[in-house]
Amino acid sequence: MTDARLVGTWTTELVDDGRSVFGLASFSGDGGVTCYQVNAKNIGLGNWESTGPDSFTYNFHILAVSPEGEHVGEAHVYVTGEFISDDHWEGVGGGNFYSPKGELLRGHEGNRVIARKFGIDK
Repeated sequence: MTDARLVGTWTTELVDDGRSVFGLASFSGDGGVTCYQVNAKNIGLGNWESTGPDSFTYNFHILAVSPEGEHVGEAHVYVTGEFISDDHWEGVGGGNFYSPKGELLRGHEGNRVIARKFGIDK
């Protein structure tokens, strides 16, 4: 099940420990997700799906690298959202952080996410 309202590009605001972390998220019609957050050095790639008439879930992974380009771990981010209007949704998200060997290092959840869709600038 997919919801065409989500397809397109959105500005996102993740509220993490009282501070805002801004980003961009792009959702494709075939369930793909590309995300970027200003606190990450790399893009995240993942998947999304509808979970009800006005709700959806998505996840994406971000590879972490050292300044020398060495793989030092991964972040796995997950979000559940609900449409407020056709160009605004809000949700809750979290993330887990893993070592290069796949060992869970730490995680968090319950962060508020706010998103607004944008179209072609005129």
